[in-house]
Amino acid sequence: MGRTSKFSLQQKLIIINEAKTTSTRKVAKKFSVDAHTIRRWQRIFQYQGIDGLKSVHHNRKYSVEFKRQMVVEFERSMNSLEDFALKHGLNSGWQLSKWIIQYNESKLKAYTPRKRDSIMPGRKTTFEERLSIIEELIKHDINYNWAVDKYHVSYQQVYGWYQKYCKSGNDPQSLRDRRGKAKPKEAWTEVDRLKAENRLLKAQLLRKEMEDAYSKKVMEIRNREANDSSNNKLSKN
Repeated sequence: MGRTSKFSLQQKLIIINEAKTTSTRKVAKKFSVDAHTIRRWQRIFQYQGIDGLKSVHHNRKYSVEFKRQMVVEFERSMNSLEDFALKHGLNSGWQLSKWIIQYNESKLKAYTPRKRDSIMPGRKTTFEERLSIIEELIKHDINYNWAVDKYHVSYQQVYGWYQKYCKSGNDPQSLRDRRGKAKPKEAWTEVDRLKAENRLLKAQLLRKEMEDAYSKKVMEIRNREANDSSNNKLSKN
C-alpha cells in the first residue's frame, strides 16, 4: 500500500542523527513527532539504509511464494516480528503478521496492485465526504485503491487529499475546499475543528489497536507451533 510522510527524507535523517546524542523524547517534542516513530525510523535505517526511509507512493507486489517464504523463515527465526520484517525489506511487522495469520488460515494470496491512474473518474465531494474518506483510509493502512473502490473517487483525488492532510501536520482543515464549496471560514468553529481532529485521531488509535491485536495473534500462533514441535520431539523420544 502506498505510504507517504509529512517528513521528507532529509528531515528524517536529521531527526535520526539528533536522536543519537539527545534523548528520543526531547527530539520527538522538538520536531512534533511521536517517539515511537523515531525509534522505528532508526530501525528502518539500520536494516534498510536510506532507501528504507524514502516515502513509497505505490503498492508493492508480493507473490504467494514470497509471502510463504517469509512466514516460514520468521517461524524459524528468533527475531521479533518488527525486526524480522524490516530486515527483509517489508514495511512493517503488521504486514508480516497479516501474512502469518492468512497462512495459518489457508487464505494467503498474491497481491497485484493496479495502475495508479485508476480508470475510476474523479467526482465532486463535500468536506464531510473527504473527512470520512481520510478517516477510513487511515483505518485501512493507507490503501488508496481500497478507498477508490469504496467511495467511487479517483486515485489522484484520494492521494492528493491524504498528501495535503500529512503536509499540514494532520490538520483536518486541509481537506476543506478552498473554492468555497465547504463550510464558510466564519462558520468553521473551534468545536468543528476539534470534532474533526478527534475523528481522525480515533482512526489512528483504532489502527494501532488492530496492529497490536495482529501481533498478539501472531505470537500465539508462534508459541503454539513451538509447543507442538516440543511435544512431537518428546513423543518420539
